[in-house]
Amino acid sequence: MSQKRRILLRIEGCPYCIRAERALDEAGIAYEKLEINPADRSMVIALSGQHTVPVLVDVIGCESQDDDIIAHIPALRLR
Repeated sequence: MSQKRRILLRIEGCPYCIRAERALDEAGIAYEKLEINPADRSMVIALSGQHTVPVLVDVIGCESQDDDIIAHIPALRLR
């Protein structure tokens, strides 16, 4: 399985986002930041069902989509 992308949906200046970023950085977890417009949180709602940030999206299926998704199923069952 290839290295997976993680995307942190965040809003500039959000103290909860800053706290999550620090924790991810301290843990050495690679992620990309995606700035969300505070007036339009439709992407946050669509991905998480919540209105608030931060939201960390773990992208599954970057290269070998079906194999990666199938390999990830046991982890989903544990949630």
